[in-house]
Amino acid sequence: MPVTDELRLLATRVVWWKAPDEVLANETDFLCRVMARGTLHDVNRIEDLFGAARLREALSQAPPGVMDIRSWHYWHNRLGLGPAGPVPTRVFP
Repeated sequence: MPVTDELRLLATRVVWWKAPDEVLANETDFLCRVMARGTLHDVNRIEDLFGAARLREALSQAPPGVMDIRSWHYWHNRLGLGPAGPVPTRVFP
């Protein structure tokens, strides 16, 4: 998907500690962060732009530490994925 000013602004709001183009370079991470931290308008907009199938794919590859429990369960329900299971977590050796 082409990087637009709208996506840059959204990236700035959900990942304020990185440059927007850096955030948008990892689409899966960006989408998961919007799903976890975005407003209702934000999440509806990314679903319009990327489609439910892409959001399902992003959720299935969610990086550890990005999704909170509430968002994890909400998105599994919203996208019709059934029971959510455990949130991805970091594993330390």
